[in-house]
Amino acid sequence: MFQRAKRATQPLFALLGVVIASAAISVAQAQETPGQASADTGLSKWVQTAREEQNLIAVGAIIASRDGIIDAAVDGVRSHGSEDEVQLGDPWHLGSNTKALTALLYAKLVERDLAHWQATLPELFPGFADEMDPAWKTITIEDLFAHRTGMKQMGGFWLNARRKDERSVSEQRTDAAYRVLRDPPSKDPAEFDYNNLNYIVAGAAIEDILRAQDDLPNTWESAMRLLLFSALETSVDASEIGFGPPQVGLQGHRVTFGVFTTAVGRGKNADNPAALGPAGTAHATLRAHALLASEFLKDSSTLVPVPMREKLFSPYPTEDATYAMGWGIYDDPKFGRLYLHSGSNTMWTSQIIIAPDLDRVVIVNVNQFTDSARAAIRSISTEALDAALSSDSP
Repeated sequence: MFQRAKRATQPLFALLGVVIASAAISVAQAQETPGQASADTGLSKWVQTAREEQNLIAVGAIIASRDGIIDAAVDGVRSHGSEDEVQLGDPWHLGSNTKALTALLYAKLVERDLAHWQATLPELFPGFADEMDPAWKTITIEDLFAHRTGMKQMGGFWLNARRKDERSVSEQRTDAAYRVLRDPPSKDPAEFDYNNLNYIVAGAAIEDILRAQDDLPNTWESAMRLLLFSALETSVDASEIGFGPPQVGLQGHRVTFGVFTTAVGRGKNADNPAALGPAGTAHATLRAHALLASEFLKDSSTLVPVPMREKLFSPYPTEDATYAMGWGIYDDPKFGRLYLHSGSNTMWTSQIIIAPDLDRVVIVNVNQFTDSARAAIRSISTEALDAALSSDSP
């Protein structure tokens, strides 16, 4: 069972700013299929007001509990200058909120006895363990997921080169791991340093495990579909999730000089290269993302059993850390302990908060990455958490 936390750290939305993705491109009741509530009440009103006040293109939000979807709402249009209204079933880019799902995928491999926690980098990559710099010998999978490896940051040159790379995405990820691990860490591995490369390397390790199995797909993308979304008790259609820019519905937007807003389309330049996938290229409908996240609230979940949840949610490496396995951690004096993350590929912004003490998942997405987008997310999230606290009060 969850217990209310007793300490507070830095302000909630300051933490959200820390864990937002940094990879630059060149970054009324609802049932199983929620319908939009009256625009005069609740979530729909908060979404509409926030979008209008911040002059945004589209905003979407969803609230769930351990029992399922509570409410969902969207407002705006699918792309700048269009009259095509956003729909509840449209997918949104998740950015670095993908990271928690990658850590969960590894946990499912541990559950099958195909992997184990505390696995070191030589164990994860036996094929080139002898060529690793000795400094990596004690770095573990937990260190990767908690951003405590000292790996160098990826630059624009690496990202742009991947757009022209004709090798398979899996080969690109393995090569990225091989190249970074030949040299010593560039920073102190004991220090938290948010870095997408940690999750690319973790994704390469996952694919190395998958390739040795006859009954599992051999790519991170396919395993995400099979072992996570397809394993939900509530059915999620294949069209509700994917990788890279959504190919239907909403488009992300690039803002130039803080003035010119342009829809980015659906091609290669509409997202980071696919090799970055485990760090942040997933997209999903509000419903699919919320249903998966709500499994973290259920003590009876078979997808995320309690011991697995506790592992993924545990501060790492010590109890006073503010990051776990793909989750930021904040002990709010009003809402209790929150597990949260934000993500962006510089053309979308997505935020997720899991509030166990309130039995709530709150997800808010915008198809832009601006200060105004972040302000709208703050406003809607606070309204949703306050409402949950009020409804839970005697």
